[in-house]
Amino acid sequence: AFFRRQWRSVDLRYAKSKNLTPYDVLTIASMIEKETVAPEERRLVSAVIYNRLRQGMPLGIDATIRYGRNVPGTEALKQSDLASDNPYNTRLRPGLPPTPIANPGLASMRAAANPARVDYLYFVRKGESSRHFFTASEAEFCAKSLEYGFGGC
Repeated sequence: AFFRRQWRSVDLRYAKSKNLTPYDVLTIASMIEKETVAPEERRLVSAVIYNRLRQGMPLGIDATIRYGRNVPGTEALKQSDLASDNPYNTRLRPGLPPTPIANPGLASMRAAANPARVDYLYFVRKGESSRHFFTASEAEFCAKSLEYGFGGC
């Protein structure tokens, strides 16, 4: 009952205008929930997901790989995880994963229904920080990935 009350407060009009179903929004919200710590980044991560969906790009959300391969957030993803033919491998498979990957809170649900209006396609965690760097440029993303210790592209 609590979830239904919260869910009813989410305005789904924008998501519907992008041909996303309520279940799609819930799935996006679950990814936002797992990928963000800083509240102000939720709508930015949502924007990256929407922009990548619109362009037919794989989402590249590592939290979905962790979910599909049962890898805790405290462990690094292995090359075998990144290369797996798992339905939750959003680095290889375009589109949304088959199901939500977490139970999202209301803030993530609202961000999933109403992304920021930015052109970002990439984000990378700033080293050991809980914050992310966002960009529309693949080259800039690759450079920052290297700078933050994630090996570049």
